Amino acid sequence: MTFSRKLGGLVSNGGLLEKAMSQQPEQEYSEVIEAEITSPPMSPVTPSNGPINPLFVGIGLGVLGFLLSWIFALPSIQSDYAFAGLIPVAILGGSFYVVWNSIDRKMVGVLAVVYLLMATSPFIASSVSTSSITIAENTLSSDSTEITLKVRQSGGFMSPSIDSADVSISFDGSEVWSQTTSFAIDREDGYGKYGQYTLTVSDFYLGNAVSGQDYVVTVIAGGSEDSHTLESSLLIRTVDDAQNEANGYMGTGADCESNTETCVIGIILTSWIGHQAVGNNKPGGMPFANYNVTATLMEGSEVAVQYPLITIQNGRASWDDSNGDYGSGSAIVGDYGSDLPMDGSLSAPEFERMYIPTDDFQSAGEYGCYSFVVEVSQSAPWTAPSVVTDTTYYEYDKTGDTESWDLVNSC
Repeated sequence: MTFSRKLGGLVSNGGLLEKAMSQQPEQEYSEVIEAEITSPPMSPVTPSNGPINPLFVGIGLGVLGFLLSWIFALPSIQSDYAFAGLIPVAILGGSFYVVWNSIDRKMVGVLAVVYLLMATSPFIASSVSTSSITIAENTLSSDSTEITLKVRQSGGFMSPSIDSADVSISFDGSEVWSQTTSFAIDREDGYGKYGQYTLTVSDFYLGNAVSGQDYVVTVIAGGSEDSHTLESSLLIRTVDDAQNEANGYMGTGADCESNTETCVIGIILTSWIGHQAVGNNKPGGMPFANYNVTATLMEGSEVAVQYPLITIQNGRASWDDSNGDYGSGSAIVGDYGSDLPMDGSLSAPEFERMYIPTDDFQSAGEYGCYSFVVEVSQSAPWTAPSVVTDTTYYEYDKTGDTESWDLVNSC
């Protein structure tokens, strides 16, 4: 009874249990509300430093490649740097890949067309509106006095025709000749249209085209220009080395006097004339050079053999043969070496040469020291700073019944 009354008191209005039950839900609800609206302190707002959109990178590369394609489409750039056009193509290719991975794949076809136009339009526009020239080749005239350039024109369907050209030549990096002249693309062959321009070698020649000292011709025409290195072998024309040899031609038995078994019955004269070679090698041949040669065999201070003056023009040597006393009077030199044979009147079949008999010597032909002197001279513009000379010495002697003709250092 007492317990019931007490329990009733606890749950009655104003009882402790009722108050506790009435307050608990409100407290939990308050705590939930606080959990939902409470958040950690906010940090200050700063600009975003996130990654750049790949689409913008691809577009940037595309613009760069497009601009470069216009620059490298210029004829002057194409002439000097033939493979430069690959640079914008590579950049546009990279741009296409980046953009392709950043957009809807349904747009790939349109994208490919756009990039193809970007890559090709500058070169198409350049080929239509501008032309370029190329020095295709150079040929030497039959007399070696002129070099003809073949100049081809490409592109420029809407470009004006060419009616003049500025031509210049440099040697070893310095300009040595220039001229403005009438010029036209007025010929055609199986490869297309071309024009010709002829250079006179004597107008610009300053020295041999050797050791990197090249002749470079530059032609400017129709807003385009091209340079071409002339073939060096055509422009080696100044003699700077000469060597010679006077070999004794030996006879035996009946060829000799009664008290001599082996004897010198003649002399075979040879010279090598051309461009100086490395070491002690013979000079290099010069098939297009012009020069004069004098050759003299001396017995002491007396002339034993005075060979006729030899004139070489464009690889062809000629001289007065005195009715066969001095070979045939002509020879081809320079094509297969620099040797210039100075033949006499009698055959030396084992050497495939003609020798000069000692009986034809202008001197006494006695034993002693002989010298063979060869001098080479040229006229301007081919001339060297001085006459090129070579001298060799020989001792003509007899030991017992045998004669000898030996090379010596001096007399």
